[in-house]
Amino acid sequence: MTRKIDSRGLTVEESALRDLARDFFADKVAPLVPQLERDPSELIRPLFAEMGQLDLLGPNFPEAHGGGGGRLRTRAIVSEEAARVNAGLDISMFADVALFARCIDRLGTDEQKRTYLEPVLRGDKIGAMAITEPTGGSDALSPRSRARRTGSGWVLDAAKTFITNAPIADFIVLIARTSGENRQLHGGTWFILERGMPGLVQGPAFRKAGWKSSPTGEVTASSVTLDDTHVLGEPEEGFRYLVDSLDNERVLIGASALGLAQACLELSVRYARERVVFGQAIAGYQLIQDKIATMSAGIELGRTLVYSLLDRIDRGEKVTHQAAVAKLHATELAVQSALDTIQILGGAAYVDDHPATRFLHDAKLHEIGGGTTEIMKIIIARESLRSA
Repeated sequence: MTRKIDSRGLTVEESALRDLARDFFADKVAPLVPQLERDPSELIRPLFAEMGQLDLLGPNFPEAHGGGGGRLRTRAIVSEEAARVNAGLDISMFADVALFARCIDRLGTDEQKRTYLEPVLRGDKIGAMAITEPTGGSDALSPRSRARRTGSGWVLDAAKTFITNAPIADFIVLIARTSGENRQLHGGTWFILERGMPGLVQGPAFRKAGWKSSPTGEVTASSVTLDDTHVLGEPEEGFRYLVDSLDNERVLIGASALGLAQACLELSVRYARERVVFGQAIAGYQLIQDKIATMSAGIELGRTLVYSLLDRIDRGEKVTHQAAVAKLHATELAVQSALDTIQILGGAAYVDDHPATRFLHDAKLHEIGGGTTEIMKIIIARESLRSA
């Protein structure tokens, strides 16, 4: 189904990017979805290489390092189109470019950008970001991963889990505490790890309920020796970047969730037009129309908020409160849209290999990753109480 109304205010170039992304994911990815859901390990790398050739991986990165030079919203445009077809693949792209590549772009030296950023944007290499630990993810300022200074560099001991792209990543940015106490903003340092380093183990992919097209696993570093070229940004200041990057991450997750909600809407509309009950298409029944109207209204509201916030982030504005609102709205919308899609389709959708069931499994994880729904509500309440 082709949308006739677009609330994003896209430029001519951005509209062309949307069309390019839509055609790529429809033509190249959609036929591969069943295989991606079974085992993505052999398919992601060639797909990323194709996306790199089409400039779909880095449309918002500087042209000097192989990006498209566009606004941050260009990443959201690609994300929506990817998630409409396969949300798991979009999350692997998210970890690759919105997390890993953006971290290198923001904090890296010119040499680090040439070594790590440029091959990722070309699709030659795949990146990941390792934050979450077995003891939890929401309290990111209290990692048990530690790195200590030695005369010639650093020695890192770390254990990370639920890391997107961990089983397939060539490069990983990992944060560890290098000084200070838990919950202190000072004392975190980012390190760049490369596949095959002695002491670095990238575990096999988990068997997840959703995001099956996105390999997720553990990263373990046992006395990994690193020199200063593998330190990203200023030592001891890594947690500050982590906190500063959360607004960007949450708004972009919102874009991915909206793409998934759009897929729910399109499937529901298509089925409602075709399914005849009691002599008429179910699209004519008001209770079905209510579900479709709720999906459509939520998507348009979410899209307006997400794209306005991305423009504000580009201008350097702080949008912590609104970013939490955007993620909360979009992720809850995606889950409810998936539930309503299953309700509209009925028993036909309640089988493992049906797209509607995949939508629900994929949508639910959006309420957990990048800050849980509960954390978003805490932030929204805290910011409201401060400003009211």
